[in-house]
This record gives sequence, structure tokens and C-alpha cells, in this order.
Amino acid sequence: MFEWGSRGAGDRGVSHVLGVVLLASAVIIGAILIVQAGQQTIGDINDDANVELAEEVLLSVDQSFQRSDTNESVEIPDRVRSDVAISDGATYNLTLNGRLACSTGNRSLQTIQYQENGHQVGYQGGGVWRMTESGATMSSPPAVNYDKGALSVSFANISGQQIEGSSVAVRSNATAKQSHEAALQMALFTDVSYEDARTGSFSSPSYECTPSQVANATLTIENSSYARAWADWARSAYDNKYVEVTPTSVKPGETVRIRFALGDVTNPTFEVEDVTVKPDPSDSGKAVVTATVHNTGGLEDTQKITLKHNQSGSPSEVDETVTLAGGESTTVSQSVSVSTAKPHNFTVESKQDRDYKIIEYAAVPGTPSLDITGNSIPATARLNQVPSAEVTVTNTGQMTADQEIVFRVNGTKNATRSVLVDPGQSRTIDFGPSMPTAENGTYDIEVQTEDDTYSQYSDDGHYFVVGDAGVFNIASVSPPGGLQSGDTATVEATVENIGDIRKSTDVEVRIENATSGSAVASKNTTLTLNGTRRGSESGTASVTSGPLAVGSPQHYTYVVDTPDDTESGSFVVGSSPPPLFEITAVDVQNPVAPNDQASVEFTVANTGGTEGKQTLRVEYNGTTHIAKDERLDPGESVTLNRTVTAPTKPGKYSITFLTSNRSRQSTLNVQPDSLLEGNGSTITIQQSVNASVELKGADLEGFSNYRNSIFHAPVQMSLYVDNGSDPQSIGLWRKYENGDINGPHAEQRIVSDEHENPYYYSDSFEPGTEVSVFAKSYGCDRYSSTSPSIELAGYDTMYCSNWDTYDTTTVSQTQNQQNLVILNDGDKLPAFEQAQWYQRDIQDTLGSRVNDTGYLQLGDGERAFLYELSQENANPANAANDGDPDYNDAVVLFTVNAIEKDVQTGPEYKLIDTDAPSRVDETTDATLTAEVINVGGKSGEVTLESRFDGNSVGTNSTTIEPGETESVIFRLPTSSKATGESYPYTVSVAGTQQKAGGNVRVGDTPEPFMQIDSVRGESVTDSDDMATATVNVTNVGGQAGTDTVVLRAKNKDHATPSFASIDSETMSTILSPGETRQFTLDMPTNRGNYTYYVETSNSTAPKQSFFVGESNVVVNDTQSVNIGAETYNTSELIERRGRAQRMTVEVRNNGTVGDKREVNLTIKNKSDGSTVFAGSKMVTAGTGDLTNTDPYPAWAGYDVDLDPGYYTYNVTVYDETASDTKADSATGEIYLKNVDETGATGNDSPVTVDSDTVTLGS
Repeated sequence: MFEWGSRGAGDRGVSHVLGVVLLASAVIIGAILIVQAGQQTIGDINDDANVELAEEVLLSVDQSFQRSDTNESVEIPDRVRSDVAISDGATYNLTLNGRLACSTGNRSLQTIQYQENGHQVGYQGGGVWRMTESGATMSSPPAVNYDKGALSVSFANISGQQIEGSSVAVRSNATAKQSHEAALQMALFTDVSYEDARTGSFSSPSYECTPSQVANATLTIENSSYARAWADWARSAYDNKYVEVTPTSVKPGETVRIRFALGDVTNPTFEVEDVTVKPDPSDSGKAVVTATVHNTGGLEDTQKITLKHNQSGSPSEVDETVTLAGGESTTVSQSVSVSTAKPHNFTVESKQDRDYKIIEYAAVPGTPSLDITGNSIPATARLNQVPSAEVTVTNTGQMTADQEIVFRVNGTKNATRSVLVDPGQSRTIDFGPSMPTAENGTYDIEVQTEDDTYSQYSDDGHYFVVGDAGVFNIASVSPPGGLQSGDTATVEATVENIGDIRKSTDVEVRIENATSGSAVASKNTTLTLNGTRRGSESGTASVTSGPLAVGSPQHYTYVVDTPDDTESGSFVVGSSPPPLFEITAVDVQNPVAPNDQASVEFTVANTGGTEGKQTLRVEYNGTTHIAKDERLDPGESVTLNRTVTAPTKPGKYSITFLTSNRSRQSTLNVQPDSLLEGNGSTITIQQSVNASVELKGADLEGFSNYRNSIFHAPVQMSLYVDNGSDPQSIGLWRKYENGDINGPHAEQRIVSDEHENPYYYSDSFEPGTEVSVFAKSYGCDRYSSTSPSIELAGYDTMYCSNWDTYDTTTVSQTQNQQNLVILNDGDKLPAFEQAQWYQRDIQDTLGSRVNDTGYLQLGDGERAFLYELSQENANPANAANDGDPDYNDAVVLFTVNAIEKDVQTGPEYKLIDTDAPSRVDETTDATLTAEVINVGGKSGEVTLESRFDGNSVGTNSTTIEPGETESVIFRLPTSSKATGESYPYTVSVAGTQQKAGGNVRVGDTPEPFMQIDSVRGESVTDSDDMATATVNVTNVGGQAGTDTVVLRAKNKDHATPSFASIDSETMSTILSPGETRQFTLDMPTNRGNYTYYVETSNSTAPKQSFFVGESNVVVNDTQSVNIGAETYNTSELIERRGRAQRMTVEVRNNGTVGDKREVNLTIKNKSDGSTVFAGSKMVTAGTGDLTNTDPYPAWAGYDVDLDPGYYTYNVTVYDETASDTKADSATGEIYLKNVDETGATGNDSPVTVDSDTVTLGS
């Protein structure tokens, strides 16, 4: 709802929502205005009495112009009738920003005027003015109102003739009004003049003055006899800081100009920032001091800016005068003398602010020389990677270098960094976030200071290449088939580099006993393959086992591992082993619209020993959609390409691929094209939304002539929600009069601002949910008067005190469905203006959401529910005449408040602890226990792999629910190992980099032996965060001792990586035999892919992987703001009809690791700058390693609850929390129109121009 400002001069209201200019006129539509002189009689009175009488008449005219809601008549008393006339010699002109192109032009300022014997009084511009011997004075203020930067001008466009009869008829011309107001609107803001707009002589108007950028308006009054009174009124009514009147002295008929400051009218504040100090090239004994001065206030001001330094003994000071309008900036620059070789505090100050820089001089005169002395800019990077790109600069001059370092890409400035480097000092700047990694390509990188330039191509001989890092994808696997006992088994894999950049890495192929999990054969093959940039290459890796002797058919598994992909399967060895149809690949087309065709593909290989025939099937929703018989020889494979019809209901569906031996699951994502779908008496939700229902009115009423009262029949409502599995009916507002939404108390709550209105309900709904609000009306066996009495529509009311539960009309999904109609914006009402005189009609109930012809004007995301509850089996097609169903017995507004967005994560596992004995005897196998938590959003089965002394000890799987922890146990075959040695073990989460490891000692050792029992650390971290490794060390020897624990790591992204010590800790006290001590060691913090291990002088833990990336969370520019059912770009004006309850902002992590961020939203009123909402949310923009993934989205939702108006908003993303630096921000504007606002010219402006044309005649 719009808020109206306080009464300004003349006690007329001013709109703060518009906040710029509102032209309006006295609107007297379809009325005959007659102003009566009251009880005064005209007798033999002198001229002064006649003037007093005429003034009273014109004051009554002014009051009636403002009232204009009844038929009256103007009786002109005999003594003054012949001296009252219409004068049109005066003119007014309203001009924006002082531009003639943004002007109404000179418009006639008609005057109703009494004049006789040198006496004069007139009604002009909405005010009443009087000429006296000393000049013109004001009797009643004009229709010009100004308050806090908002201006309203309301001049009636009066035309007519000399008054000769006994009365004057005042009539409004509606047609002329519309033409006149549209012409004023165009003339004020566009390049079309008033005259051309009236005649239609224009084609494509364009803005000359954008409404949101209007800073002032000048009202010019010309040829007015009351010019002096206009000037005196403006000076006395308003502060001269905001309203300027010229000239200072005015005579009758002279031109008066009244300039109003609009929009932001806060006091001027000159802020000083960006101070720089550089040597004066024309005078070595001076320094040039430069700063930016910004007027953050709203009003213009002129101030003296002082530039100085305050070195003791040799101060120097220079002034510069600047004039700035609100929001303007300028640069000040002056030379200041320097005479001593000491640090100088250079300061620039205004009346309100100051800024400074301390500059050191090693010699005077002196100049800086900022040289580029080193860099670590990489030659390549992955797509969307944020690499380290450090540049070191050194000041070899005699003066502090205050410079901007420019980072160029292909000759274009891509980033700048301001530095302050004292003589002899160096600074290192990281341009990594500015490296051009958002798009594949080859780039020329250049860094410049004012004194030096580094070019990667000319200085280091290469360009910077961006693309997907080498990605080793397993294109195919050829498992053996038909093997007999004693045969060898060969597994061969074809690996393709589908990334952009050349890569060299190991590919492991291994064969394991499916029963015991023990390794049968394993081989690492190093492949070096070009990426797509130079023509994608592929290579093969294979392993061949020794003879496999089996007494009966035995199953074996094979695993192919690259750093980027894993494939596994099985085969059988033995005499006449049966066929084994292994599923080796699946693919599903996603997303797909409901009922559309989706492509599915899967590949099957016979890894058994004999030929076989099986049915290959694809199932979802419990139904087989594809079934195909295939016969395959041992080792033969087949690929099926088919299509399936997507379900009608949106959602995510599990799709299963099956053979007789194996099954594999994938997901079919069905997304709708629209948000809501009507379905008779219900609405089907197509996407996850937050929506609300609001009771706007209920009028199932009758009138008792006997009681002279309105009686109300009882009505209850329920929210119906059917998610497909558990339909629910939720009783609404039952704690109020047993849920009677039609009683006098309910109507009083709805229509009166003095009572709280509880009839609102909101909830979140998932896709495919069917929603409605159903109603039930009851008969009544007894009506009673309310106590205290409630008067509605001017009559007492009665409520039902005894409900008839047998006499009901029920509207539900199965009963009287047509008694409820659900309408969209633009739909015609089924029964317009059919309400009885004692009922609220539909226009009163829905207000401006209904136009004068009975069509709905709903806000964005709204639906109207209309109910007929007085007769069963109603039909909206038969609702046109009296006595027909009126469909206003209850009215509910359904509104989509927001689309609820979230990243639906699957299961995600984190290895949180491991436990194994530090020492066992030679006859005992050790037990390794690994603890895993599911940090994802769904349950799933996790597989852990363990290796001992370089050999696999198998895999174990377990199902974990979200947020729960499970333990997985492995047996380590320590009893088979020689005594007196320590043996390494590892445990890892299959398909991830997560790994933990340690050592187990077998047997006794007499001397001290500091063994690394276990090492646990994060596998991924942000470069802004500190990661540590937890290390348990046990003295498994027979004597006490001490040692140093060292963590070493190497960055595999470096050209020549080597292990280096990162952190270490020496035992402060001796460690007794059998005693365990825990150490916490720091991990690397520079970005890169690391291998690390921990060691003592006696023991070394298995190597593990660790990735240090960088999160980069920014506000998404495209479709990033959600209000209601729509999403918007931040760069565009958000224009909607109706209120905004919830606003959701999308941010994206373009970096390589997930992290949390604080996102703040601030919304301000456009007109006065006041804050109407401020909120903060913490969001999680991904977890773990995000390398080679699309930008990871996250959404921050805020309950803003905005009424119609014009707003600005700012979204700020912080590094971690608001106490850290700003990572990114975005600003924009929101214009929420009343649901009946379309704008006179159809533009996006919240500024409207209205006027009226009034004709006077006898």
C-alpha cells in the first residue's frame, strides 16, 4: 500500500512513492459543481465588502474543487455577478532538470477573477489571491505541494466565457481530460511536444528525461497579476535549501521561477577518497596530490578543498574550490612543495571528510621507479580454474611509489591493483582471480607499472592457454570371456583425453578375487595424451594375470582407475561358466518436459564363459518401458539406443537398467514448462514454490426488514493438499468463531484497520502437488445479535448462534466443483455487479484488481478463487442476471510468493576417522575400522577400499542415511608378514580423493621406534582457510625416546614438483614404550594439487592427495532475482504488479572449491533513501572439489514484504562473513505497481502525469 507524506504547505498531500513529479488536476468527472455563497446577502455595501464577498465565493469554489463529490450550484450574488469573468492571460510551465526538451510548454493558467474599481481577487492555480494597495497577497495556497523531494502540481484546465447568468455550471470533459493528461506526460518526459501529442503528430517517442534521474523541477508563472504573491508564498512555505525563488523582487505581471529540488534532498556531504601522490614532472621539488571528491548528499554545494602535507618544519598547503550537485564527483589535483627527505603525510580535506597518504622520501628531489622483478604467471590453466598468478614489484627509486598496476589480457585492461611501495621495498600481487579462465582460448598476458612492463609472450616465450585440464575418460573396457581353469585373464581399457590440455598420468588396471577381495593382478601404465586443443588422443592400458586355477566356476572383478574416471565389472573362470551379462555403460537425456520423449542408452557385455540370451530391460515408475532380447557370445557386447515417454507429473524419477545378472540406476529429470496449471477446482504446482492464500471477503448474507439488520450465514474453509500419496485437508482459521469466515466478526476484521486481520496462510509445495481452498456453507437455526453490536454498511449485524449441520453446501474436489471458479489475470468475472445493496461487491472485495468492465487485473503470480455457496450445482455460464449465482459469497486470493530453489544433492561421504592397532604379534591379524559420515542430501551405499603393504584387502560397502555415521571394518593380514617390521595401510572412499593411512608394527622391537600410526586430513580446502593433518604417533619399541614429526608435500601443478617440509613438531618430552601422542600439523595453503606424507626418523605414512583451491562466489547477473513466479536480471528494472512478499537472490561459485558465504540484501525507498529492508543469510555454495564442474549455485531467500512503490536494492557477498571483505555486489531497481497501474504512456516509469479539463459556462 502506498504511504502518503505529511501535509505540506497549504495542507495538501504529497506522494512519497513517486518521489519525483506528479502532475494532477482537480478531477470533477460527471458532476455539476455549484458553489453557494452561504447565508450572506448582498445589500448596499461598499467596494471592500464586495471584494470580501467575492473572496468568500472563490474560497468556496476551491473547497468544492477539492471535494467534487456532490451536485451543487454556484450562485453569483447580484452585486458581483457582472464583475466575475474568466481570464487566460497568465501561463505556467513545468520544466525538469532545466531542459527545455523536458517541459510541458507554456500552458494557460486560467483565472476566475472578480475585478471592480481597482479591487481584484482571483482563483488561479488552485489558490485564491487578492490585490491590495501594497501588492498581491495570498488568501488560500495554490495547488502546489512539496515535501521531502516530492512535488505535486494540480492545475485545472479551465475554459469558458464572460459570466452573464445567475449561476455558473462547471462540468468535467472526460475525453479532453484523457487527451490533455497524456499530452502533458509525453511533453514532460519525451521528445514529443504538448501540441504534437494532442494532435497525434509523432511516431516513436523517446525519453529526454528519465523519470528516475530527475533532480529538479522549475515551475514558471508568467503574466500573472499575482506574481508577487506567488513568490512570497513559495519563500515563506519552504526552506530555501530546497526551493529557490527568482527574482528576489517581483512586480505584477513579471515572471516568477520556483525551482524545487527533487528526489534525494539530503544535505551535501563532500567525501574524499582515492588520494594519490606522484612526483611533479615539471618541478622536482614538488609532488602532485590528486583525490576524488564525491558529494554523497542530495543537494548542490560549493566548498573549498584543501590539499596539503604536514611535515614538521616544512608544511605546504593549497586550496581548490569545487561545486558539486548531489551524486556528482570531481577530481582535484594540485602541486605541493616538498623540501625534506622524510615521511610526509599528504592530506586532502573538505568540510566533512579527509583522506591521506604517507609518502616517504629517501632523497629530495626524488622520484619512484617501480620495476617488475618477478612473476609466477602459469602457462596453462583449466577452464574456470583460479590459478595463482603472482607478480613482484620493487621500488628502486627515492620516493614512495603510489601507483596502479595494470593487468592486461590481449591488450585490454582486465584488472588493476593500487600499491604503495616505499623506496627499496617490494610487494607481491596475485592476479589469479583476474586470469581469463572463463573461456577456452589462447591469451596474451601483460603487466604494467608506470615504469616497467612484463609481457608473457616476449619475456617468457609463450602465451597463456586456457581449457579443460587433461581429462582421462575411460572410453571402453574389454573384459575377458569364456575362460577355463588355468587360463590367464587380460583386461584392456581404452582411455581418451577429452580435456583441452595435454596430460600425462598413471592408469591402473587390476583384477581381484570377487570372493576374498585379494588382488590377483595389478598394473600401472603411464599414458601421455594430447587434449582436444591439439587433436584428442587415446591410449590403452591393460593387465594380464597369471594362470587362474579354479576347482569350480569362480567370479573375478576388474577395476580401471584414472584420476578422472573409474570403471569396474566382473567375469567368470571355470569349466563351462554360465553367461554373465555385465552392464558397462548407461546414459539418460536430461532434463525433459512432461510427456516428451527422452533418449536412453546402455551397453551390455557377456563376461561369462558361454553364449547366452537375456532380456535387456529399462524400467521406471514400476513399469518396464523397454524389453529387448539379445544373444551374446563370450566377450561380445551390444549397445541399445531407445526412447521413453516421460511421465506426466514433473519430478525426478529413478530409471533402472537390468539384465538377468546386473542392474544399474540413473535419474530421469522431468521439468515443467510452466509454474502452475489449473485443473477445474484445483491448481497443480509444477515447481517447488512458496505460496499463500488470503481471504479477501465473504458475503453470504441476507437482510431482515423486521430486524433492520444484515444476517450472516456461517461458512468454513479448508486448504486441500494432495501430493499424490497423502491427501490432506487443513482447516483454516478455526480458532476464530469455529472457523466462520463469513460472520460479522470476520468481516469486521477484514474491512477495518482497527482490527487484526488473521485470514492469511502460507506454505511450501513440491512439484506435482494439487492445491485448492474448499468451502462449506451451513444453514442456520437461530440468529443472534452481536455483543457489542457490529455495524456494517450502516446496519446492525446478526450471526448464526445455532448452525444447521444438515443443511450445507459443500465445494470440494468431488462436490459442486463448478461452485468454485479459479481465474487468471485478464479473465472476465462470471457475475459482475450482481451483489445486493447490503453486500460488499466484488470491486470492493478485490479493489483495483477488478476494472470498471468486470475484468480481473491481478498481480504477477496471483489467482482469484470465487465461490457460489447459496445454491448447489451452480454454473458460472448462468450468472449474468439478478437471481443468478453471484460468485461473491467468498473470495480468496492465491499468490505465488517465491520459487523455492535448492541444489538437490545426492549422497556424499566423508571419511572422519580410522582406527587400527599400532602393534600386533606375529600370529594375529589386525582389524582396521573406518568411520564414514553421509554429509549429502540422500541416503546411499558407500564403498570403501583398503590396501595393506601395497596389496588390496578388498572393498566393503554399507548404506548410510543423510547425517548418519557408519563404521566399516577390514581385516589386515598381518599374521602373514615377517616380524620386526612396520607395514603401511590405507583406506579410501571409492571414487574420491579421500584417503587415510598409517602403519601397523608386527612383533617386538627392542630399541625406540616412533611409528606413524595414522594420518587424517582434509582432502580439499579453500586457500583462505587453514587445513591441518591429525597424526597419531606410537612408540612401538622397547625403550623410551623422542623424535620429530614432519609433514612434507609437493605441488603437482608445478613444472618440477619436489617434496618440501611444510610443518614439523619435535616431541617436547620422551615417549614411553606403548605410549601414543597426537600431533596437529599445518597443510599447504597455496593453490594446487598436492601429494603429502608424514614421517619420523623411523616411520613413513602412505602418501595422500590434497587439493587447495579457491572459492569465488559472485552474484549471478542473469535470471538471478526471484520474486513471486518470475525471475529477473540484476541489470534490468524489475517491474511487477502487486506486492512482493519474498525475494530470492542467486549467487554462484565460479571457483574450484565449495565454501560458505554471507549474503546481505538491503532495499531502500527510491524517493527518500530510507531503508525498508535489511537482511543477511549464510549460504553454502558447494562442498569439496568443484574442478571441472559448472558454476555451483546457491540461493539466499528474504521475506521482504514490500508494498507497491519504487525501490533500489543492493546485494553484497562477503568473503566468509560480513566482518570480511566484500567479494561481490550487485544493485538494481524494483518498481511495484498497484495492480491497476499501467501508466499513461505504457513506459516503465513510476512517474505519472494526470490532469483534467473543466469547462465553465452559463
